[in-house]
Amino acid sequence: LVVSKVPCDGWRRFKIENEDYNTKIAISETTRKDTGIYTVIAVNPNGRDEAPVEVVVLDKPGSPEGPLEVTDVHKEGCKLKWEKPKDDGGLPLSGYVVEKMDTATGRWVPAGFVDPTKTELEVTGLEPGHKYQFRVKAQNEEGESEPLETDTAILAKNPFDPPGAPGLPEIVDWDEHMVELKWEPPFRDGGAPITGYIIEMKSRFDPNFVKAVEIPGGQCKGKVPKLEEGTQYQFRVRAVNKAGPGEPSEETNPHTAKPRWLKPRIDRTNLQNLVFKVGHTALIDVNVSGEPPPTITWIFKDKSENPKEVELKTEGAIRIDNIDYNTKLLIMKATRAESGKYTIIAKNSVGEDRAEIDITILGKPSKPKGPLEVSDVTKNGCKLKWKKPEDDGGSPVEYYEIEKLDPLTGQWIPCGKSVEPEANITGLQEGKPYKFRVRAVNKEGESEELETDHAIIAKNPFDEPSKPGRPNPTNWDKDFVDLEWTKPASDGGAPIEKYIIQMRDKDERAWVDAGTVPGDRTYGKVTSVVEGHEYEFRIVAVNKAGPSPPSDPSKSVIAKPRFLAPHIDRKNLQKKIIRVGQTLKIEADVKGEPPPKIVWSLKDKSLSSGDRLKIENEDYKTNFTLVKAKRADTGLYKVTATNDSGTDSVEVEIVVMSAPSKPKGPLKVADVTAESCKLKWDKPEDDGGAPVEHYLVERMDVESGRWVPVCTTKTPEAEV
Repeated sequence: LVVSKVPCDGWRRFKIENEDYNTKIAISETTRKDTGIYTVIAVNPNGRDEAPVEVVVLDKPGSPEGPLEVTDVHKEGCKLKWEKPKDDGGLPLSGYVVEKMDTATGRWVPAGFVDPTKTELEVTGLEPGHKYQFRVKAQNEEGESEPLETDTAILAKNPFDPPGAPGLPEIVDWDEHMVELKWEPPFRDGGAPITGYIIEMKSRFDPNFVKAVEIPGGQCKGKVPKLEEGTQYQFRVRAVNKAGPGEPSEETNPHTAKPRWLKPRIDRTNLQNLVFKVGHTALIDVNVSGEPPPTITWIFKDKSENPKEVELKTEGAIRIDNIDYNTKLLIMKATRAESGKYTIIAKNSVGEDRAEIDITILGKPSKPKGPLEVSDVTKNGCKLKWKKPEDDGGSPVEYYEIEKLDPLTGQWIPCGKSVEPEANITGLQEGKPYKFRVRAVNKEGESEELETDHAIIAKNPFDEPSKPGRPNPTNWDKDFVDLEWTKPASDGGAPIEKYIIQMRDKDERAWVDAGTVPGDRTYGKVTSVVEGHEYEFRIVAVNKAGPSPPSDPSKSVIAKPRFLAPHIDRKNLQKKIIRVGQTLKIEADVKGEPPPKIVWSLKDKSLSSGDRLKIENEDYKTNFTLVKAKRADTGLYKVTATNDSGTDSVEVEIVVMSAPSKPKGPLKVADVTAESCKLKWDKPEDDGGAPVEHYLVERMDVESGRWVPVCTTKTPEAEV
């Protein structure tokens, strides 16, 4: 047996047995080193022969060849490189197992697996700042080789650091959809050139910053597009080098996406006119748009007669808070002095806007303006006059409360109310001294009192007039009566101010006022009459001392037209038909003013009462009575009514019915025969008031002397 080399541990593990014609070799406790070419040689006198035998012992591969190189170290990884093992263990390699050990833990953990064709690995997932060792093991079907380890631990860090934070970004330009930023570069570049910047942003409602745009190169400015108008944003910047993005800069102040140049516009939503009470507090909160943010000023103009405009500042009850895009006006414990017109002025470089609000603070009115004048003093009253208060309290004065100082009790007691700044006071006691005071009253309460300077004595400087003369109706109609009268014999020492016309319906007892006329007139018209009613009138004269006694009543007057053309009522004046001997009565109403004169006539001859005819005429009525009527009374009667305004007449046909008169002769006899004859006559002169219906023909036998009917005929002839 011939081998290429002698085993290092000698031949103790080899056993060779040779017999005739056979040889054996046994190798115990084989190792990879026993692998090789074994040669069997046989020799005898006749010659020599040999045969090679290849023996392969399979095992785990050998350790990869070192050194295990670590390169390109950075904070999260590195690159490993090694050589293949010299011995693959007799089997193809299935790969390499790479492990890492964090020296802080001392535990090996997998770092990767590499195909057998490669002998390098990019390691990732390192914890920055930690120290690591690495090892590599070759692997085949028999298992893993002994590891190849790094000589020393490496520190997981970049060969250079991320750059520092850039300077605070400055917004240099903007509009409603974009901002342009600029910033200063970081003081530290981390050992590597700055390759660019990242602008990050977040809206008001976003929890975190997000990348908005990348700026390549060393340019320290950039634009962020596609912003949503009206949304509030913040921005920050990171510098980038080979180590990656650095720390962010400080974020900008919140910025709202809006136009950069915009004319001011005051939001008028909250600028409705306000009305509230004294002592209350009001807050007016107004938004103002515009770019750049407008400067806001408040101007106040009061409600006095000569108002002045004043620029408002925070002072006393007024507080003004102006911030960008908003202004607030606070009125604390308001007084009437704060009532007026408030003007907001918003200005910027683009333009100006103004808006107004009217604020009314309700309170009690100020006291009426003096002096409180007393005039027209009489024994029972006087007249007071004053001026309206300068300030009505923001609510119209409803009335004035008037009081008098009672001379008996020494107390102020109410004596009247007035809606105007004047009043007539009554109920004073003659000869007593009085003082007066007035308060203005609105919905919020009463003002202070305005008092007279001195007391007055209740006494008359003059008396009431005497009674006027009796009124005389001078004209009237259905809807008016005109009256005249004479002045009183005495005016009482003061001019007559007016006359009061009073009237009384004859059906009633009470006198009522019907009208007034000025004191310089002694005539008047009453229009409150009802047609057909009868009235009396009287007059009362009035001067400063009061009313006179009433005059004597006038004669009564009926409210009806004074001048009216006659009109005869025709309802009873239709054609009348009676029989001889009967009585006929006709009654007719007649209108007209003055009452018309009534005449009955027949054939243009006036009729008057006689034996059988009675005519009775009274105002507005006529009666015609005919007794024991005769056929001769038949005719066309006429009734006529006449006054100064005209005439009316009506014809009444009266027919008195009777039997007709006898036929008119002679009765002619002709064509006499032994058995017959013909008769002929004329119609009667009077048909009795109705057409003849027929004629009755009778004959008398002269021998007997009796008339007997023969025939009837409708015409004045017959054949007998």
